[in-house]
Amino acid sequence: MGNPNTVCLVLLAAVLFGAVAHAQDKDRNVSFDVFLFNQEDDGGNEIFNEEFTYVGARAAAKFKVTNILTLRPTAIISTIEPGRAVDAPDTITNANSKITNATTASASATNVTLSCVADIRPEDSDWTCSPGAYFAYQPTYVSRGLDFAAKGELAGGDFTPFFSYGLRWDSLTGGNLRLAGIFGGKLKGADIDDGFDRKLRNRVTHNLQFGFTQVLSPEWLIGASLQYTRQDGYLATPNEQVTLYSGDTPVLFSDERLPNSRNRLQLNFRVRYSPLLFFSLGMDHSAYLDDWSVQNYAIEPNLQGSFGIPEARWHLWYRFAYQDGTRFHRNKPGKAYKFQTDDPDLGTFRTHNGGAVFTFDMPETQGYRWLLTVSANAMYRTDGIWGYGFLVGSEFGW
Repeated sequence: MGNPNTVCLVLLAAVLFGAVAHAQDKDRNVSFDVFLFNQEDDGGNEIFNEEFTYVGARAAAKFKVTNILTLRPTAIISTIEPGRAVDAPDTITNANSKITNATTASASATNVTLSCVADIRPEDSDWTCSPGAYFAYQPTYVSRGLDFAAKGELAGGDFTPFFSYGLRWDSLTGGNLRLAGIFGGKLKGADIDDGFDRKLRNRVTHNLQFGFTQVLSPEWLIGASLQYTRQDGYLATPNEQVTLYSGDTPVLFSDERLPNSRNRLQLNFRVRYSPLLFFSLGMDHSAYLDDWSVQNYAIEPNLQGSFGIPEARWHLWYRFAYQDGTRFHRNKPGKAYKFQTDDPDLGTFRTHNGGAVFTFDMPETQGYRWLLTVSANAMYRTDGIWGYGFLVGSEFGW
């Protein structure tokens, strides 16, 4: 499996869309969501298993402290339960000397993610600046980060340029980070030779994005953004293995090895048409490529509307993506290479993803407003990986 923290953050972002798509225009609000995503693996890899179940809860708030300052804290707690264990074939000669996800089921993990953003908008200014801090922890992975974003509302709000930068310093290990790992210290037992790679590894990620949205008319809106990501450090996964073959017979495990740097460039484009009140059609496009030779292209048509009244809304989407995988991902390699991986997320596949979000505004009582969100989505990849997710959330504003 690839880095489960990264995988689950991507999935959570998709499932949580319904909880943030209709944020209330109130000075203060509190929201709470519970979610589940289950991934199955019916792919052709007989040795490695990508199944897991991801369950969690998210609490978020927005507090307008002054006319200039608004705080937005968020906390997420979740668990990852691995799928079935897959026994290594008897033909693999070093299976007993390597403890890998091919011979044992990965341990379940509890994840905690904390973040806070401060929106600062000086009086009589068209710009909002938003510095923030980020922290995520699970037993084998910890991430610390700083963020900064700026957004303008120009031309009467019709033109909205934005800019964001994020820094992440991650530590990961095949053992257990414990307290020392949170601060980047040396781990106890890192030199024990029991088959696990317990060394503390680090990586640094820089993410830069800028773009705009433009209202062309009451019916038409467009938007575009350009994103650049740079990663340095240990970019493989501890204890991850690549299976080597003799013809069609698996014979040996070899450590996953990936370059210590990665550059990625992504372009996003959006167009939305609203011919009727409370109804719109949208089309999102994205494309990215990196210096590992990964290329990904996606298109997402979507619809938004109401159930006859503005207090009950729906959002439907379908996303198709094609990925051309990295040159380091090979089919049944016969020898070890300088750079090699069996991570299916770095392979070649097509993805079909669709879902629905239903949002209901409850009657406002004594200045308090309650919003209820229910969403579901499903995903299928042509490499045999598929999954489904659900979310139920509520938001209170006053």
